[in-house]
Amino acid sequence: MKISKRQLKRIIKEEKRKLLREANPDGTIEDNEDMQRERLMADVADQAKNIIYFIQSEADRIGGGFRGPGIREEALKVLADIVHRAR
Repeated sequence: MKISKRQLKRIIKEEKRKLLREANPDGTIEDNEDMQRERLMADVADQAKNIIYFIQSEADRIGGGFRGPGIREEALKVLADIVHRAR
């Protein structure tokens, strides 16, 4: 089924109106959005700490005190590249 540009614009406007009607006065959709957001940030921080601890312990296990720091640095660059690409 083909949709003309005019129809598409009308559909988008209707959907936008629906979303705006559903939104709370502060712009959130759900009443507990702030709490969910805080929980997400705490979970992200915990997971980040876990991955960094994993990188440190595995780098030390693989390379010991001499080569471990270089391996750790390389792994952290991989992690930073993944985070950068996710933006």
